[in-house]
Amino acid sequence: MHDEKLLNLVEKEFTATLLRARQSLRERARSIHPDLQAPGYRILAFLIHNDAQQQGVLAEHLELDKATISRMVKQLETMGLITRTPDPADGRAQLVSITPSAQEAWKVSGHTLRTRLHSRLSEWDEADVRRFADLLHRMNEDREVGS
Repeated sequence: MHDEKLLNLVEKEFTATLLRARQSLRERARSIHPDLQAPGYRILAFLIHNDAQQQGVLAEHLELDKATISRMVKQLETMGLITRTPDPADGRAQLVSITPSAQEAWKVSGHTLRTRLHSRLSEWDEADVRRFADLLHRMNEDREVGS
């Protein structure tokens, strides 16, 4: 068992990291569109990594009800961030996809975030960066197993 003070220190630093990451994501969302909120950002993130999807898939993946997804998709469409087209595999359904302008804004905002991270880590020696990456991987891997 670890010392309670040590565990409290880890918790404090981990919380600070999460808060900073949350702030970075809010900034990234605003750089994509000034009115983009976290749930809409999550939809865009899913579409970036998974191409066009039906709204039901979005609802399932994001663990939101279909009515909420429907409202959010409509809002994102009004912002010009996504489009809906008929699903060729199912004429009753629509596919939601990210617009080219939103895709470009996503790419630019990601570049900014990566540049900031690379700048911070550039002052670390390579062994520390490797160890940090390994520890983050281990923590994330342990979380997946315990979930």
